[in-house]
Amino acid sequence: MIWVEVLSRHRDVTARLRCDGPVVHIGRGYENDVVLDDPYVAANHVTVFRDDAGRLIAADSGSVNGMFLDRDDTRQERIVIDGERPIRIGQTLIRIREASHAVERERIGRPESRALPVVLAAALGIAVLGIDALSVWLAEIGEPRASNYLTPLLGIAVMVVAWVSIWALLSRIYSGRARFARNLLIALSALLGFLIYNQAARFSAFALTSRTAVNYEYVALWSIVAVACFFHLREVGRSRLKLKAAVVTSLLLLVIGVQTLQRSETFYEYGQQNTIRPLMPPALRLAPVRDERAFFSEIERLKTALDGDRMQARSKDAGQ
Repeated sequence: MIWVEVLSRHRDVTARLRCDGPVVHIGRGYENDVVLDDPYVAANHVTVFRDDAGRLIAADSGSVNGMFLDRDDTRQERIVIDGERPIRIGQTLIRIREASHAVERERIGRPESRALPVVLAAALGIAVLGIDALSVWLAEIGEPRASNYLTPLLGIAVMVVAWVSIWALLSRIYSGRARFARNLLIALSALLGFLIYNQAARFSAFALTSRTAVNYEYVALWSIVAVACFFHLREVGRSRLKLKAAVVTSLLLLVIGVQTLQRSETFYEYGQQNTIRPLMPPALRLAPVRDERAFFSEIERLKTALDGDRMQARSKDAGQ
């Protein structure tokens, strides 16, 4: 007994055919044991039989497009079948196995809890909304207004739902399941991570007078987005994860490189970029406050340097 499996481009089995005869004919013609609907496959393309040693052999029956082993581009007249590497004929991948072929052990089934993803999503959602509300409260300098809190919260909710819906739709199209709860967990986790970084950067800018975290906030943002996109793609399909990771990483480096170039050009044209430091409660200020004498001393130093530059420029103009 010989089994012929037709594989998709992702190496998933799309059809599995049982052949009881000692010889199996594969092609596009209806007289074959396995009929392939591929215009690049010959009417009689491959013949499978056993040699004197009892091994299964796939032989090209004289086709125009030939027969190839897996991703190898070398045309093969005969292939000793091992049951693992597929054979490529035309634009179709087939895998041939004997009935005695050993399969992997069954996976241990774990009951899927429907309540756990909902609880996790609710917890992440509350954490996201809480951090956003806290940031609004810390930066608030006027009378408290409900709209100051509700507007950003509503914007975050709409953005998350739209983002998750797109990925759930892609997952439904390519894998047959929307996996809305999992995509929601991925999106909320990424958003929570960015909000935590954003708040840490703002705190560092205000409390420590440090620009580093704020200056590289765009790197953190795009990195978090890239990681989230990879896990979304993983939910869409578990195949070719290394390729997906490579594509996402390449796009991440490209975006960061372009934005870094833009920021460097802005710095060259306009000088040091300002760091926005939202007002926070004075108790959060950790850097020592400079006294009046140190402030005016710094002003005098800058004035002296500026006057020197002006004198130098005038001397150059006079010399010309």
